[in-house]
Amino acid sequence: METAERAGMERKSPGHRPQPMEQVKTREEQTAAAMNTRQFIALIRRYKPATWLIVLAVALGLGESLLSLLIPLMTKNLVDELSASALAMSTIILLGAVFVIQTALSGVSVYTMSYVGQHLIGGLRRDLWERVVRLPVPFFDRNSSGETMSRVTNDTNVIKDFMISQVIPFFGGIVSIIGGVALLLFIDWRMTLLMLVAVPVAFLILWPLGSRMFKVSKAMQDETALFQGDLGRVLADIRLVKASLAEPVEQRQGDARIMRLFKLGLKEAKIVSLVTPLMMSIMLLILVMLIGYGGVRVAQGSLSGGALVAIILYMFQIVMPFTQMASFFTQFQKALGASERIAVLLSEKAEEEEDRKTAVASSGQLPILFEQVSFGYSPERMLLHKLTLRLEPGQVTAFVGPSGTGKTTLFSLLERFYEPLSGVIRYGNTPIAMLELKEWRGRMAYVSQDSPMMAGTIRHNLMYGLESADEGRMKEALRQANLGEFVASLPQGLETEIGERGVKLSGGQRQRLAIARAILRDPDILLLDEATAHLDSDSEHLVQEALQSLMKARTTLVIAHRLSTIRDADKIVVLEKGEISGEGTHAELLDSHPLYSKLVQQQFN
Repeated sequence: METAERAGMERKSPGHRPQPMEQVKTREEQTAAAMNTRQFIALIRRYKPATWLIVLAVALGLGESLLSLLIPLMTKNLVDELSASALAMSTIILLGAVFVIQTALSGVSVYTMSYVGQHLIGGLRRDLWERVVRLPVPFFDRNSSGETMSRVTNDTNVIKDFMISQVIPFFGGIVSIIGGVALLLFIDWRMTLLMLVAVPVAFLILWPLGSRMFKVSKAMQDETALFQGDLGRVLADIRLVKASLAEPVEQRQGDARIMRLFKLGLKEAKIVSLVTPLMMSIMLLILVMLIGYGGVRVAQGSLSGGALVAIILYMFQIVMPFTQMASFFTQFQKALGASERIAVLLSEKAEEEEDRKTAVASSGQLPILFEQVSFGYSPERMLLHKLTLRLEPGQVTAFVGPSGTGKTTLFSLLERFYEPLSGVIRYGNTPIAMLELKEWRGRMAYVSQDSPMMAGTIRHNLMYGLESADEGRMKEALRQANLGEFVASLPQGLETEIGERGVKLSGGQRQRLAIARAILRDPDILLLDEATAHLDSDSEHLVQEALQSLMKARTTLVIAHRLSTIRDADKIVVLEKGEISGEGTHAELLDSHPLYSKLVQQQFN
């Protein structure tokens, strides 16, 4: 009501003039642009090298621009001396020396600024890489891997290209324009006035096209990021694509992206096809005007031929920086957009940055307690409902139930990939949310049915996440996982490359390597998510023996779909619709729990 009354008073006020929406929008855009600029400057300050190096790069660039301003003046003297047949050797030597020094300064300036740009982007990429690998799992649920890749690669490249290719030419261009105009006024103020009127008019004509080019270039950049995301997704799951005969679907989606890029490229080409001939025509027109007017002045004797040559050279030295400045502001806008996306990624809270007390649990085994734990990936889709459970130390607890009842989610909560929406999980008396994350996860080993592998050697995957491991312990872990003979039979042994995602190994070999990795970690808490799913009968028997040995004196949690593997578990927990419907041993549940009894009968029959 208060807002409505205020609005009514403003409408009735004779002195009040409502602001048009365009003006409000412009102010919002200006505020956003100012924020982006501050973000960009803060980003540059954070990763820049020593200040003296930047000053040196800029000083070298300015020195090169100042020397270039001397060349038209020296050319003027050269032409005038040639006209008077009185060419001095000192003029030629001086002109050559200026050319050599200018070239040297330009080369050193470009290299120094390239170093500044590479140093800046190197630091930025290191922080981005560190941030990405330390972001919590929910971030990757919300964002596609392709988009994140684009931020780390494409967006940083935009900033690097801007720093290397635009900053020095921009400052040098300002010096060239100011110095060129000053020297032109010194040579002949009438010719200078003619050029000062013609050049701004030309750029006012071209300015709308430049603004349009920026919008098209930004759209092209965004569409390229989406295309890269699709490409990364398809390549990562190429076997699924082929096995599902989904090539036509992905081809159509790729064709649509490529067609959009094609259309944006044509829009860019249309603008370039207008800008380039217009720019050439305008420059030629200004050149014709200057030569025509200057020729008349030379004929009248009020201007020397050398002065006319110098004026024309200065015209190019002034016009070219103007074109570079147009490119500077376009690239600057792209760099602002890139820095905004990077700043968003850097502002994401990493797991270690969450506000926690550091409370290291004792070295002994402690019970794990779920107290009224509820969780869902969204409030509208709850998976666990006020779950209360006690897992005794050194015992094997198995979880069974239909798919989608929250078994794997329990593991994710225990590993702190997600936080419960309500309730608490404790290790002993300490909430696991209060434990130091590295110390907590270091107590665990997880073997999933997917048995994920990293590209690299068997040794790399066996030791993944460990700083070091004894060679004997590695061989013993492989032997216990029934993989020792296989590795020993390979020509390169532990140094054998297994390919991306372990594609050079069979499913059973990957599973056994994952089990060997868990054995090597010697964990307090062992998480097994259908760990023997891909093994043949003989291998399963041997690995089950290894797991029985590994599970001794450890708190072990097992998700099992094959109930034959959990008959000897100390406790079996039956989950239905996110709630515990039964707990007990195999024999107890077989007699008392209808669902468990039904599942057993289905599998054994």
